Amino acid sequence: MTTSTASRPTETVIQTPTPDRPRVWLVGTIGTTPDPTDLPAVRDTWLRTWVPGDDGRYHSADGRRHATWTELHSRYDLVEVA
Repeated sequence: MTTSTASRPTETVIQTPTPDRPRVWLVGTIGTTPDPTDLPAVRDTWLRTWVPGDDGRYHSADGRRHATWTELHSRYDLVEVA
């Protein structure tokens, strides 16, 4: 019986950013994702959806809350909503 000594090809895995994957911003300076320049709609830690308004501030879906990006980012973990 003969044993093959041929080496097996190695598999290379390259991780690339996925454009259809939502961005995440962790509260404070913990995260590494830069602040967005496109003002995306986001969902916070309490599952409230925030959308950008014409006044440059974010508004909760029910219209009762208003905050700047800096205020949201300093208080909540945020996930981009598609």
